[in-house]
Amino acid sequence: MPVDHQALSERYARALASGDYKVIDEVFTEDFVDEYPQSGEVIRGRDNLRAMMEHRPGLTPDTGPDLASVRAKASDEHRVLAPLFTVVRVQGRGDAGTTWLRSRYPDGSWWWMIVVYELRDGRIARSTSFFAPQFEAPEWRAPFVERRAAPDA
Repeated sequence: MPVDHQALSERYARALASGDYKVIDEVFTEDFVDEYPQSGEVIRGRDNLRAMMEHRPGLTPDTGPDLASVRAKASDEHRVLAPLFTVVRVQGRGDAGTTWLRSRYPDGSWWWMIVVYELRDGRIARSTSFFAPQFEAPEWRAPFVERRAAPDA
């Protein structure tokens, strides 16, 4: 049966935002590996992922997202409103996919997360996660680019 990459991404984002860490057991393989190239960190094993999430600063139990308005398909660009994690776009086919998220850090700053992942038996077995802060575009580029509104912070 094909994996619904959209549903998988939304489920994990909802769990991250609400602190529902039992979902980690359902979404990730036991031998899951995630690489953070920017910091040089590697998370090995589902248990280490769960422990890291449980110790993440700034999470409160009442910060879960409202996913009631989701109507987009996995190939469509869309937004899901969430206080801490917003699924912006999901692309996936077969056993590989990419999820774009926006995340609000405890200090109030907004960051972009890009997660490139591989599945095994419908669960995430391996991923590489990239993090970048949202920033204002410099004026010197204005003559060369088209500007559109940044997502609301």
